[in-house]
Amino acid sequence: MRKNFSHITQAFMTGLVLWTFSSCEENITPENSSEVQLSIDLPGNLDVETGPWTKADGDYVDASQYEGVRTLRIIVTSGPAESRTILYNQKIDGLENLITYTTTIPDLPHGSLSFYAIANEESLGIEYNDETITSNLAENHKLLFTDNADPKHFPARGPDIVKNGIPMSGYTSVELTGDRSVTIDLYRSVVKLALVVENATNSPVTLRKVSFGEFFGDRYYMFRDLTLDVPDGILYTGMTYDNLSITIPGTQNADGEEPQTQTLSAYFYPTHPDFTEGNSPFTIGLETYNNIYKPLVFASNTAYFIRNTQVNLRARITTTMGVQLDFTVLGWDDRPVTVPPFE
Repeated sequence: MRKNFSHITQAFMTGLVLWTFSSCEENITPENSSEVQLSIDLPGNLDVETGPWTKADGDYVDASQYEGVRTLRIIVTSGPAESRTILYNQKIDGLENLITYTTTIPDLPHGSLSFYAIANEESLGIEYNDETITSNLAENHKLLFTDNADPKHFPARGPDIVKNGIPMSGYTSVELTGDRSVTIDLYRSVVKLALVVENATNSPVTLRKVSFGEFFGDRYYMFRDLTLDVPDGILYTGMTYDNLSITIPGTQNADGEEPQTQTLSAYFYPTHPDFTEGNSPFTIGLETYNNIYKPLVFASNTAYFIRNTQVNLRARITTTMGVQLDFTVLGWDDRPVTVPPFE
């Protein structure tokens, strides 16, 4: 009996161990995947005014309140940059002037992962679905965007961004070993040129044309590796805003400060034109109903403009000296543009 009881006891214990292991195994969470809480930090204070759009005379205007985030695409990939595997690709619509956006992405595999964010892809006329991203990787792992539209999406005036805003992007890479938080810093993909034209003469002037030199490119990298990271083969063109009718009063009836336009804005891709053997393309020319002012270089010591910056440019029309120019390059924000006065 003792021998039989011993065999029964041994069989019972063996069965108990197997049952316990099987039961525990069913409740074990796979150790090779985790959850990520992803935060997208948007640049500057995007809580801009939502009142009526302030127009300058005509249609060449500042559109700061339309520079916020309308849509946001979040992409997660694994593998090397040149041959990414897309693990997650989701677009969020209906966003407006957010400071930050947070979401949770479950069941991401452990290992080296890259997190990407693209805002306002509609402003480029493209949808970054899996097929678009995969086909682009064969050309460049930084997602080269070439603007082949007619007319092109950028350069753009203030009214041109009212519908779809401006593109923004950002990315970060992490080694995922467990549940964690990840943050992406989002940057504007374009440069903003904020122009103010000042009238230092006694009589009113009416601005009818503004022309810029050939520094507006047709392509850029969605995800840059360097601060100044522009692709090869860029085709640069000039840009002219004509058929304007912006009247600037004269100083005769001015009270203190010289009369000036509201901020007139233009948006363009990061630019680094090659003019080592020629003149700078960073020029501006003005035309009023009474005078034509030849193009002048406004950035004589500058070779490039990088994304997410604002070029503040003041053009002062005088009686005896023609047009005087002054400019600064600052970080881009949505506060009213203050252009430093002439010394």
